[in-house]
Amino acid sequence: MKRKPSPLDPFCNPQSIALFGSMQENWFFGAGVIVGDLLKWNYPGDIYPIHPTAQSVYGVRVYKDLAQTPRVPELAVIVTSYKHVPGLLRQCGAKGVKAVVIVSDGFGEAGPEGKIRQEEVLRIAKSHSIRLMGPNTVGVFNAWDRFTTVPYDRGYDYEKPGRLSIITQTGMYSPQAVAWNEYEAGINKVIDLGNMSDIDETDCLEYLEKDDGTDVISLYMEHSRRPKTFLDRLKKVSRKKPVLCLMPGGSPGAAAAMASHTGSLAGNADLYRTFIRQSGALLVDEYEDLRDCATPFLRYPLPKGNRLGVLTFSGAIGIQCIDAAEENGLTLGALSAESRRKLVQASDTLGNHPVDVGPASATAGAGIFNLYKECFDILKDDENIDCLYINAYISHGLAPAYYEELLGYIGSCQAKPVVSWCYGPSMQGVVEFGKLAERCGIPFYSTTRKAVRALSYMAQYARWRALMDGGSGS
Repeated sequence: MKRKPSPLDPFCNPQSIALFGSMQENWFFGAGVIVGDLLKWNYPGDIYPIHPTAQSVYGVRVYKDLAQTPRVPELAVIVTSYKHVPGLLRQCGAKGVKAVVIVSDGFGEAGPEGKIRQEEVLRIAKSHSIRLMGPNTVGVFNAWDRFTTVPYDRGYDYEKPGRLSIITQTGMYSPQAVAWNEYEAGINKVIDLGNMSDIDETDCLEYLEKDDGTDVISLYMEHSRRPKTFLDRLKKVSRKKPVLCLMPGGSPGAAAAMASHTGSLAGNADLYRTFIRQSGALLVDEYEDLRDCATPFLRYPLPKGNRLGVLTFSGAIGIQCIDAAEENGLTLGALSAESRRKLVQASDTLGNHPVDVGPASATAGAGIFNLYKECFDILKDDENIDCLYINAYISHGLAPAYYEELLGYIGSCQAKPVVSWCYGPSMQGVVEFGKLAERCGIPFYSTTRKAVRALSYMAQYARWRALMDGGSGS
């Protein structure tokens, strides 16, 4: 069945684009940056740069005004002072453009005068049946279809789209602010709504629900213009795809700051959070969580329960892991008698859970990697274990590269979610180990607590999905 057209289609993958703003080449910001990036990505559509004095940009003809373009662009992007936006929007209306990204700031986030300017822009858009994204936005970064409206030079090439998409009311998740080239799981789309005067998070959820390239959705939201419609849509989407949500503004100071950020009028944050949880979304705590806590969802099936297996080089870390698990709704799995027998057979220092290979490492030498693999297999095969946490120790004599074969094996085991952490006297070594683990397909975290929390989101979502699939909700 053919997908129903969405108002997001011309914003995320238009067949042609007009760009208003500076056409300076090799600069860090402006409409010219977008032209350069589209050319690097071999954008197949028509590009119409608009500027009153420039002649060309990166070999593409520049038009003095929109009326001169041979066809009606499907999307226009305005990267100018707010003073020029109303006039340019009228040009778009006269030409027949139906979708516009307004990068310009100085609107709803800029106090009473800015709010008046934003209302004027909305009136102009509605009079011409134009849909708006923004103002005060960088728009869309669509790695899947190789399309972007981001006017900042990100400083790196991007060639590996993934299956995580982010809806946000800040440009802080866009590629000029996040090193997506270093994120092994890959990004699909980032949609920055800015002041969210028209196109909103509910439109985006509906679009990404049906987007074949998106498996996980992360959402940064400061408010909703249509809270009931948003929550209804969120529950519908969550039945199909995990949605992680970060919602700031719980403190009075943060709520006040949000009003000056996007011009939002935040509602009761605690009430919002309650309804969001009931709709199946996973409320996260930190900026990085929308990326890092999404990773296990992208790599593993949902766990069957909340029983955690722990494999560690340190007994103390194992104890901390139990604390983190219980704080986040997980429980330490009770190993079967057969698993305990196999552990004792592997080493007389083993048999308990968490499985601590630290004591055995003193005498095992290079054989520690075989012992570690054997212990991992025992845990992953135990029917009382639903997900696993592992850690490793690195030092001058135990370089990250020594773990490559072991991590490759663990990463190839996809039946149950696995997360990892590493410690040692060299921060550089820890970073190298983390990169190696990620390349092998194992999500790596900066602390044990964050690693365990990521697994807890999977267990929480699996439990909610099972409840919904059991007929208790629709």
